[in-house]
Amino acid sequence: MIGFGGDKNRRIVTAILTAGVLASMTVGCGSTVSGEAQQATPPKTTLDVGNYPSAPRTIGNAKSDKQARARESQRLGDYVILPFEADPSYTTVTGFFPSPIVLNRKGLSRMIVNDTFDDVAKDLSAGWVNSWSTVGSTLDKGRSVSIAVLMFPDAETAKMVGPTLEHDDFTYNTDNQPVEITRFPGTTAHWRPGVSSIGSWTVHDRYVVFIKLDDESQPADLPSLTGHVERLLEVQLPLLDKFTPTPAQELSNIALDVDGLLGRTLPSSPENPTRAQPDGLFTGRGYLSLLINAGPQSLTRFDEFDIDLVSFGEAVIFRSRTPEAAERHFTERAKAAETMATENRVFKPISAPPGLGENVACYTFVATVDGKEVAATANYCGFQTDRYYVEVESTQVQDVYQQVNAQYAMLTGK
Repeated sequence: MIGFGGDKNRRIVTAILTAGVLASMTVGCGSTVSGEAQQATPPKTTLDVGNYPSAPRTIGNAKSDKQARARESQRLGDYVILPFEADPSYTTVTGFFPSPIVLNRKGLSRMIVNDTFDDVAKDLSAGWVNSWSTVGSTLDKGRSVSIAVLMFPDAETAKMVGPTLEHDDFTYNTDNQPVEITRFPGTTAHWRPGVSSIGSWTVHDRYVVFIKLDDESQPADLPSLTGHVERLLEVQLPLLDKFTPTPAQELSNIALDVDGLLGRTLPSSPENPTRAQPDGLFTGRGYLSLLINAGPQSLTRFDEFDIDLVSFGEAVIFRSRTPEAAERHFTERAKAAETMATENRVFKPISAPPGLGENVACYTFVATVDGKEVAATANYCGFQTDRYYVEVESTQVQDVYQQVNAQYAMLTGK
C-alpha cells in the first residue's frame, strides 16, 4: 500500500479512485491475530474461483486474549476521531503506525518515549491510534498529530494510569515544562519551550486519550499548541460517551463476526495478509482511518449510501441498508473510475468476468516511464449485488477475476 510499506501495486488502483468517493484502500503487509474459521464445504459453482473459498464460513468467537482485545480495539476505532473532524486542514494519514490497534507499548512505539508503558498500562483492554498530517509529505513543513485512545476495565484504573504515563513522559527530558489545559480538568500536559510540540494525557471515564502534536509550520507558540489539543478533545470526548464497551466478563469470548458478514468475506491470505491488522468489521471511522486520503466527504458517504457495516479481508464489502443504496454506491464508484479512465490514459477499463449480473466493472492500472506504457501493475473490480457493494484488487487479471467470482459466490450462493 502506498505510504505504508505494504504491497504498493495491489492497492494503487483504489487510491486513484478516492477523489470525492468512498475509498477502499487498506493497510499493507504484516500480520497480527487472525480468526480460526472453519471452512464450510464449497457449493457447486460454475464460476472460476481458482483456489479461493466460495462458501460462507463460521468465524465464531475469540480464541485468545490477544484476538479478543484486537477485536475490541476495532470496535473502539469507530469512536476515535479522524483529526479532520476537528480541523479540516488534516488531509493525510502519516503512516507512522503499521496497525492502528494498540495492545501494548509496541503499538505506540513511534509516539511515546518512556519505557514504563507496559508496566503502568498492564490492564489495557483495547486501544486505537490515528495519525494525520496537514501536508502530503513528511519532507514538507506542516502540522501532524497522533491521537490514541486507551481503554481500561474501569474509570479508577484509567485515573491512575493517565497521570502516571504523563509523568513518565514529562520527566523523560529535563527541559520539559508542565502545561495547563484548563478547559479539560482531566488533562495533564507538557512541552519544551522553543520546540513546537506538545504532549497531553486526558482521563475520561475508563479512557485515557493521548495526543502528540508537532507543528513545524510556525515558530513554537504554546497558546496555538494548546488550542489545537482543545479542539481535538472537544470532538473526541463526547464521541467516547457513545461507545458501549464489551463487558469485562464477556471480552475474552467476544464475537468476531456481526450478522455473519465477515464469514462471507473473502479472507486475507495467512501467508501474505492484506494489512497489518486482522480481518474485521467497522461501522465508519475505524475503516476510514485505514485510508491514505479520506476526508470530511468520506464520512458523509456512509450516510449517502446508507452503509451500516464494512467487512474487510482480501475483499472489502460495504453493506447498505437497502439494495437501492448499494446500487447507488456502485454507480458512483463506476462513474469515478470511468472519469479517471477518460482523463488519465494509464487507468483503463477491462472486460469483467461473465455471470455476475450487470453491476460489475473492472479496470487496470498501467505504469508509465517517460510517458510510455511499461506494464499493467494492478487490477481492480467492483460489483454490486443485493445490499452489498464489493471491491477486490490483484496484480494479475486472472487472479482478480477469481477473487471477484469467489466473493460473488460467497454472497449469493450461486
